[in-house]
Amino acid sequence: MKNDVLERLLIDRAAGELPRDVEVLLESHLEREPAARTDALEIEETLRLARLVLTEQPVVTPLPSQKTPKWVWAMAACFACGLLLGMLVVRERNVQPMVGVAAISRSAVTTASEQSNFWSIQHFQGASSATAKLPNHVVWASVFKKPEILQKNL
Repeated sequence: MKNDVLERLLIDRAAGELPRDVEVLLESHLEREPAARTDALEIEETLRLARLVLTEQPVVTPLPSQKTPKWVWAMAACFACGLLLGMLVVRERNVQPMVGVAAISRSAVTTASEQSNFWSIQHFQGASSATAKLPNHVVWASVFKKPEILQKNL
């Protein structure tokens, strides 16, 4: 008997799909040839292990349930309420334009700055009465350097 035919018959026999009369003939052949008998045992063992692996339910250990503590939900609720309240406050401020803004006259602003003389060049120089009469020219070459005051002599 050819090896490939014998192997197919052994697989069918191990699977239980071989007709009874063919199985009897195969048994008589296996009794006469010990090498074929060892092949038959190997095939039967392989199919037994394959069935065992395929039919067994996988063993999966369930993870322990982790319940979320109540304080986490409380913190999330506080965060959500604060976020909602903040959005409402910002919306209320941005929706309504400011009405009734008082207009300030330009003369009131200039007189206040003229009175203090804080932002003037004379204050910056610490100028005396002699230099205050000369027109000055401020040169600011760079943001990183102090501005230079150039005096024009008349």
